[in-house]
Amino acid sequence: MIKRLYGIASFVMALALGGGVSAYAVPELRAAPSVPDTLVLWVMDQDINTGSALQKQMRKYSQQSGIPVKIRFLDWGAAFVELNKTLATEAPSTGTDYPDVLQLGSSWVPYFAKAGLISPVTELLDAVDTSRFYPEAMKSAHIGRDSVAYSVPWFLDIRGFFANERLWLELGLHDTEIDTYPKFFGVLRAIAEAKVQNAAGSLVAPFEYGVKEDWTGYQQMSPFLWNFGGDFVVEADDGYRSALGDSLTLEGLRHYLKLLGDKEISPNNLKENSSAAADRFVRAEQLMIFGTSELIRKIEFENDLGGLIDSPIAKDGLITVVPPKGPVGNYTFVGGSHLTLPKNGNPAKRQRAYDLFLFMLRADNMDYYSRHSGFIPPDRGLIRIWMQDSRYRQLIDGLENRGRSCQNIPEWSEIEMAVNAMVTSIAASLLKNEADVSEKMVQSVFNTHEKINSILGYKGDYDRVALKRRIKAALAQPVEETRYEKGMGAEVKDSVSPRLVVVISLGAIAIILLLVFIIRFRKH
Repeated sequence: MIKRLYGIASFVMALALGGGVSAYAVPELRAAPSVPDTLVLWVMDQDINTGSALQKQMRKYSQQSGIPVKIRFLDWGAAFVELNKTLATEAPSTGTDYPDVLQLGSSWVPYFAKAGLISPVTELLDAVDTSRFYPEAMKSAHIGRDSVAYSVPWFLDIRGFFANERLWLELGLHDTEIDTYPKFFGVLRAIAEAKVQNAAGSLVAPFEYGVKEDWTGYQQMSPFLWNFGGDFVVEADDGYRSALGDSLTLEGLRHYLKLLGDKEISPNNLKENSSAAADRFVRAEQLMIFGTSELIRKIEFENDLGGLIDSPIAKDGLITVVPPKGPVGNYTFVGGSHLTLPKNGNPAKRQRAYDLFLFMLRADNMDYYSRHSGFIPPDRGLIRIWMQDSRYRQLIDGLENRGRSCQNIPEWSEIEMAVNAMVTSIAASLLKNEADVSEKMVQSVFNTHEKINSILGYKGDYDRVALKRRIKAALAQPVEETRYEKGMGAEVKDSVSPRLVVVISLGAIAIILLLVFIIRFRKH
C-alpha cells in the first residue's frame, strides 16, 4: 500500500515537471501516513465459539494498538507438517501470510525449539510473570532440563473421567466404588450385565475410549502406566531410552489393554475413534468417558455457537468422578497449548509481535478465551475462581496434586505417533478376533519399544529374546476384577434431572407438612 502511494506521488511529480503541465499546478507533496503492518496469528481450529471469541479479542487488540490482526485457523491433523514447512522458510518482507505469533501443542514445543524454528522467549518472562503458572504447565516450554524457555502456556488440556449425572445417581454409584482398577472393572461389568437404558430407551454403554486410528491413544494410556510406576520413556546415561518393556510399565499396559479389548464393558471401543465415543456420551448412550474440560462448557452454549445445550447430556447433567488409582498413585494427564514466536519471523514486526504475545497472555484475556473454549487456564489465580464450580474441582485437584505431562523432549512427537500406531494395530487384531492375537500384541509392543529406542538413538545393549518373553508373560496375566455386589436397576427411563427430583421431593414434603398443620388447626 505504501509503495503504491509513493508510486502515485512520483507519477504526479513527473507530469508536473516534464509533462507540459504549468509549474504553478505542481501540488504540495506530503508523506503518506504510515499503514501499520498486519500481524498474523496462527491457531488451531477448535470450534465455532472459540473462533468467534478469538476474533473479538483480536478486534479489541486492534482498537487498543491500531494494528490489525489476521487469524489463520489450522487443522490439528495437518498442522504439524504445515508448520514444519512454513517455519523453515523466512518470513517475506511484505505480505501477511507468515505467522508472527502461533499456537503449538505443548508436546510440540521441544521439537520446534530443537529444530531452531521458534525463538526463545526468556526475555519476555518477567512481563508474563510465569510464577502464575503451575510447574507442570511450564515444563513443556523447555527442552528437557534446559533453562531456556521457548513458549508460555495458553490453556491446559486436563483429562479426567466424566459421568452422566442422572444415570450415575439413579444407579446409586459413588466415587469410592471405582477408585481402584479391580473395582472399576467390576462396576463396568455390572452395568453391562444390567442392560442399563437411558431416558429414550437406548442401551447405555458402560465406557469407551474410542481407539480406531485415533490420535489420543497415548493420552488414554498415560495414567495407566504412571499409576503402576511405569512410563513411555526414562532418562538413561546422557539421554533417554524406551521404558515400554519395563515390568512396571507392562503392568499398567496390561490393565489398559483389558479395558481396550473387553467387548462387554467397552462394546464399541475397537470400531470407533474418541470423537464417536464423545458423541455417544453426549447422546446419553454411555455412562462414563475420559474427556477434557471443554465438554463442561459446551453443554452451556447454544447450538449455533457450537454448543450442546439441547443435547441429552445437558439435560441429564455432567459430573466429574475420581478415576481409578494404581499401586503408586492416581495421576492426571496434563496437556494443552502454548503460545510462541517463529524464529524466522519478519524482524520489522518483532516488537509488535511481542506486544500481541503479551496481550494474549494477560490474565483477563486468558480467562476470556478459556471461558469460551472450555479449556482450563494455566493461571493459578484464575483457577481458584474456576474451582468454585464443582465440575472443575476434581480436574483441578488432579492438576495440583497429581498432574503429569509427557516427557518434554524433541523426539516426543514421533514417539507419540509410534504409541498411537501401536494402539491402532492392537485394536485391529482384537477386532478381527485373530487366533494369534496375543502373539500379535506382544510383537506390536516389542516393535514399538524398539522403534522408540531408535527414535531416541539409544544404543544400550539388552537381551531382546528375554524382553519378548517378559512382555508375553506380563500381558498373559489375568487382570483382577472385583464383583460389584450392590443392586443395579435395569432401566433408567425417567427424563427428570436428579436436581429436579430433589426439588419436587422437598416441595412434596412441604405440602404434606402444610396439610398436617391445617388439619390440626381445624381440629382445634
